[in-house]
Amino acid sequence: MKVALVQEHIDPRRGGAETSTLEMARHLAARGLDVTVVCSASSAAETERVPKSAYNVHPLSIPGTSRTQRTISFVSAADQFCRMAGFDVVHAVTPCLSASIYQPRGGTYVETVRRSVRLGRSPVGRLLKWVGRRFNQRQRFLLLLERELLNGTPPPYVACVSDYVRRQVEADFALPADRLRVVFNGVDIEPLPEEEAALERAAFRQQCRVSDQQPLVLFVAHNFKLKGLAELIRATATPTGRATDWVAVVAGRDAPQRYQRLAARLHITERLRFVGTDTPIRVLYAAADALAHPTWYDPCSRVVLEALSVGLPVATTRYNGAAEALAGKLHGEVLDDPGHAERLAGAIQRCLDPELSRACRGAAAGLRERLSMARHARELHALYEDVLAERSRAAAGERPVQFSEGAR
Repeated sequence: MKVALVQEHIDPRRGGAETSTLEMARHLAARGLDVTVVCSASSAAETERVPKSAYNVHPLSIPGTSRTQRTISFVSAADQFCRMAGFDVVHAVTPCLSASIYQPRGGTYVETVRRSVRLGRSPVGRLLKWVGRRFNQRQRFLLLLERELLNGTPPPYVACVSDYVRRQVEADFALPADRLRVVFNGVDIEPLPEEEAALERAAFRQQCRVSDQQPLVLFVAHNFKLKGLAELIRATATPTGRATDWVAVVAGRDAPQRYQRLAARLHITERLRFVGTDTPIRVLYAAADALAHPTWYDPCSRVVLEALSVGLPVATTRYNGAAEALAGKLHGEVLDDPGHAERLAGAIQRCLDPELSRACRGAAAGLRERLSMARHARELHALYEDVLAERSRAAAGERPVQFSEGAR
């Protein structure tokens, strides 16, 4: 089976959907599929950092002086290439009109705009956000392209990385129910061996000036505003009545200055550490006692799935599809409102409870299979088979099969 994975930008250093696409490609190729990642030529060089395990990369040289022009050129070139290359399945992460499967790994564009506008802290702020989005020509183009793709006849299957995304698509597009499949997101991670983890934990904490008795709450993101760093800082400044307050360690590429100023205004500078991107993620997980991810929008956060897979309790929000993996309060806390500092502080404090920590570590091995990219690829492969079966029935002039609820 020949499969095209279409994504304009591929840079494994960025994490998120871009890392997931390459992990998907590797696992699908391991299942015997002939996989080609279709991306822009500028991104193709970045894939050289990642072992390919027999998948192919097809770079497209894209003209254009602006991001919008380059995206329009990429979508057109990718569509033309996929139609001519004879793929059995075109699996589009960036919208592409030849897609037989669309997987909005970053969420739908209409929901991305909607949640971004909610970041405005006042009616005027939200209005300014909305106006700014209206003048973001690239995003506007992708939003319209997504709408055209999902309103097509027939529409593609939509592989939703969480039920949260499925509900977004269902609310905003008139798709038949059988075209929506939840293929829950997956990650590739193993915890450090126990002895190595203990050594790395001690070394990292010493580097950050955090004693082994002091709780360490980890925050990992490249978009600090969207993922709720300001909210975490305010929660860190909220009195909890505990003898030992946690230290928040922030990893990611975003600029820290405005958040350092906020911490200074709240008099908690000594409880905040920015560590950039140099520390391996498994070392960060080994050093931490809990993960805080008070996000305003995440279709299905990789960092939350990774933390759960290595046994860390997680505090996140209902605006994160990965919250569906928390199974009630067995693995952490899910908040309704990212901006409520006292509730977030309470949720983090509950995640630091030693009993919950022990339960999460005990459940980690079982979660790793359920949340693995291997499982995700297996379910995608089954969906690809459905696409081919539907195409065969259509060629034979048969009526389409209506899938049962359990098959979705």
